[in-house]
Amino acid sequence: MFKQGRIRVFALGLADALCIAIAWTSVVLAYWRMSGGYTPSLYLDFWPVVPVFVILNAMLGLYHGSWMYPAAPLPPVEEMRRLMLSALILHLAVVTVLVMLFQTMQGYSRMVVAISGILTAVLAQSVRNWARRVLFSLHYGQIPVFLAGAGDVGRRVAAILKNDAYTGFRIEGYFNDTGKARAGRLGVDGIPCLGKLKDIVPEATRRDVKILLACQDERLFRCQMKEFSAWFTYIEFLPTANAFPVFGARVVTFDGLGGLEMVNQARKRVLRFQKWVLDRVLALFAFVLAIPLFVVIPILIKLTSRGPVFYRQERLGRHGKPFRLWKFRSMHADADERLKHLIADDPKVADEWANNFKLADDPRVTLLGRFLRRTSLDELPQLFNVLCGEMALIGPRPIVEDEVKYYGTSYETFSSVRPGVTGLWQVSGRSDTDYDRRVALDTYYVLNWSPWMDIWILIRTVLAVLLMRGAR
Repeated sequence: MFKQGRIRVFALGLADALCIAIAWTSVVLAYWRMSGGYTPSLYLDFWPVVPVFVILNAMLGLYHGSWMYPAAPLPPVEEMRRLMLSALILHLAVVTVLVMLFQTMQGYSRMVVAISGILTAVLAQSVRNWARRVLFSLHYGQIPVFLAGAGDVGRRVAAILKNDAYTGFRIEGYFNDTGKARAGRLGVDGIPCLGKLKDIVPEATRRDVKILLACQDERLFRCQMKEFSAWFTYIEFLPTANAFPVFGARVVTFDGLGGLEMVNQARKRVLRFQKWVLDRVLALFAFVLAIPLFVVIPILIKLTSRGPVFYRQERLGRHGKPFRLWKFRSMHADADERLKHLIADDPKVADEWANNFKLADDPRVTLLGRFLRRTSLDELPQLFNVLCGEMALIGPRPIVEDEVKYYGTSYETFSSVRPGVTGLWQVSGRSDTDYDRRVALDTYYVLNWSPWMDIWILIRTVLAVLLMRGAR
């Protein structure tokens, strides 16, 4: 059963080896081309960094937990943190060796080692994700799992895993006691119903499936836990679709009582202050770099369409306090009037706007505006909102008053932090993300925020902007 998982682990190990080999080779050759004076083949003595990097990653649980019995991967943010830690430990060790043996190792450059380490840390997850996409496209290295329950959580899990190259789970089938659910599919193409909940273990034994995603009612799960644990190596219990703090959580015990410690990072003043400082420093740095764009873009806007350079709209900030959000204007000056006519003339447009507050093919957007949106350059003026303390660089989406109803009881949690220029929903599909998922991602971010999550989002944002993924 674990064959596909082991193939996946091997592919990730190969990706890590390839990443560090490419990082070292490119830095050594670049340094040689710029400075010369040494033979690049000298650095072949450092070939052990490749296997040691893979071994360190295995020790840090970066290969689905276990080579022999692989299961769910680490969350992406935690994977990035551990990959960076592994690269740091390895290259500090190399620098230490160079310092200790400096008298006999004059031909080597510690700068090459340092830059190679940084490059490895930055690129490792991207190379891994490339390997995952290759495996996913080839339908190879996908770990077979069963799904228990066809309720809201089960359907959501099935929909996520259907197009998820990261996790590497392939749902072989689902089990449910509701007759209506058993009659067809799970709302996701290609996932058959294999029987009732009582049939899970016999069917898993027959198909040799050792991982169960339990999305059933907690009472039913408790009743079958003994039966499940007699066969399944891993049981992933997903009792609710509601977000709650899981990042940084750990298992705790009190004299035989097991539990879960959940960490509220946002309550730590030191981390909040760190975020406050980092937001303003990065926003100021980005503004300085973007000064030429603040000159060129307004000129282009004036040359291509009539109207003001900036577009201002009232959004809700922390604790629901309204503020004016700034953007470069990407629509025609009479966009609001055009929207009224579009909604009145076309029911489909009215429904799309009511559900998403966006139009996939918006005729109000100018030709230059389409480019600004694809590159996210229209959002540059929001750096002023960050510097004024109205927004954070990274956070949940800034919403309008009409959107509050979609957050329901989650709005109080959502509005407890400042909205961000970028955030988790933007790097998870941006305009391609449906509204329910946007709400879920925003709530998840607030409950699970950490400095490492912000770093991960920032890196993903840069990649999404450069590749123009999902923006419209």
